[in-house]
Amino acid sequence: MNVIKVDHKLRGLETLTRQGAAHGAECRVLSRLSPATFATGFQGTSRGAGSGARGIAGIVLGLAHFQRSCRRSKHGLAASPEKVHRVQKKSDDSRQRQKQWELEERQAEFWDHLFEGPEDSFRLAGEDPDVLRQKRVMIMISDTGGGHRASAMALADALQELYPVHITIRDVWTESCPFPFNTVVKQYMWMAKHTWSWRMLWYSSKFPVTRWMMQRFANILCKRIFMKAIQDDAPDLIISVHPGTQHIVIKALKKLARRQGSKSRIPFVTVVTDLGSAHPMWFHPEADRVFVPSDPVKDIALKCRVRESVIEEYGLPLRRAFWNAEPRTRQEVRDVLGIRQLKTVLVVGGGDGVGRLFNVAEALGQNLQDLADTGGAQLVVICGKNEKVRKQLQAMQWPDAVHAHIVGFVKNMDEWMAAADVIVTKAGPGTIAEACTRKLPVMLSSYLPGQEQGNVGFVVDGGFGDFCSDPRTIARTVVGWLQDEEALRRMSKNAGEQGRPRATLKIAQAIGQKWLATSTSTLLSMLEKLLKSELNSGAATGLDTGASERLPEHVGQQLSDALRGLKQAQQDCQSSEASLRDAKERVRQALAEAGQFRGSPMDLFSRSGA
Repeated sequence: MNVIKVDHKLRGLETLTRQGAAHGAECRVLSRLSPATFATGFQGTSRGAGSGARGIAGIVLGLAHFQRSCRRSKHGLAASPEKVHRVQKKSDDSRQRQKQWELEERQAEFWDHLFEGPEDSFRLAGEDPDVLRQKRVMIMISDTGGGHRASAMALADALQELYPVHITIRDVWTESCPFPFNTVVKQYMWMAKHTWSWRMLWYSSKFPVTRWMMQRFANILCKRIFMKAIQDDAPDLIISVHPGTQHIVIKALKKLARRQGSKSRIPFVTVVTDLGSAHPMWFHPEADRVFVPSDPVKDIALKCRVRESVIEEYGLPLRRAFWNAEPRTRQEVRDVLGIRQLKTVLVVGGGDGVGRLFNVAEALGQNLQDLADTGGAQLVVICGKNEKVRKQLQAMQWPDAVHAHIVGFVKNMDEWMAAADVIVTKAGPGTIAEACTRKLPVMLSSYLPGQEQGNVGFVVDGGFGDFCSDPRTIARTVVGWLQDEEALRRMSKNAGEQGRPRATLKIAQAIGQKWLATSTSTLLSMLEKLLKSELNSGAATGLDTGASERLPEHVGQQLSDALRGLKQAQQDCQSSEASLRDAKERVRQALAEAGQFRGSPMDLFSRSGA
């Protein structure tokens, strides 16, 4: 076997195979770029017999080259004249590009101020001159559990409530990616029932080398697919509500920007939907905004090198029904649902019905019999999509003092929570956050290792619930709460303090003010200049626009009315945001009508000197 010699300072490894040297050459390249040298070396361990030696060889040779490079830099070896010339030329080109960018920034200044909100260092992609065009928002998810889609739909509702935007929700992994990525939803469902597998995946992917290898594999097979999805939707903004749609999406956006010759990419926003803890894959240092629901998650984001200036904390996105407090009393809600006026325990298994629903519900039914002296109790079990458990529970014989209501998937969870005294659920972040808006004490029965473990601390440390995995202990604890009115009131108060019902609207407003809203003052200025130019265009020497006639009188009247309405709305915007939105819509309608006679709305502005 042919051998080659290695650096004499690396004792103990004097001979290596030529194939190992080849891996070392790869590592020498990577060692100049990043710590991925180690990952490249480890990749060699999976390439057939004897590959362990080749992988180690790759790591060693890469480190040797890195050490020699460091020594050369340290001693300051003189560079050749040709190299000095190349460096100077590169510096001159860089200064020229910087001047060009500054010029373009000044030219784009007019469009930059069309978006309300605090100024910062971020530059919007493609300063679109058509400020009246309906903005497009793409929300990236993966349907691993019902919480991510629920958060995406909640954000979509809030954005459309505040701004006239077009929104698409895409699960590109499942829709278009090849195996094994198109089966992640089925894999998640299986791992949720076999938590040992989820624990292994979650903690192994936190290790930087493993995470880098997983992301590299996904980029090779799926980045082009994500690029095509983005090109097809042509969004003005991308919002991610899943940890698996962070790094690959930003890589795709940067590749699209380079391909189009643009110096800036489409803005990218992350909305974290984990409550008490979060996986590092949630956070990318280049995200334009990162919305976190709690302080522990914010600390994790900072550790992942996310800039503090882009982190905003408002809470977890919740469905529309939880945006406001329940105006009805508990008794009134129970009447609407058709259930009895008794102490009520709500058992929830999540939208997919995961968790040990049957065992927990059975134990609660047996222990709630202890409340027979006070008139009995009521048990409501929401099984989600778990039809098997629903049929089993419906076939059960419950104690006489326990009135059981077994239902499947429901869309009025807010009413069921408002009717209950206590909720028993798995540690899903969405259910916990929604329970807090209804001031509901929470008993947690299970959690996914790693991902939902922080949610347990959020509930226990918050003083509005507890955790136990044993169904009989859960039942005894809940019955004890129901028998102690003071404990129920204390936990209910603590839950209400953790509730953030307006979080969804605040997140949507923060996003919209930066990337979706049109400045009122800009519209006012444009309309005033347009109407002034129309008044002066009656003379024969009017504007040299090539137009054959002035705007019709009724169109000019519409513009004037829109202008007056917009001014009035601006004065009243502190008390009526809805009036402001209506006035802007009238402006858009009037300009669309005017565009039929004088070209596009922007042509009107340009001809009037606006």
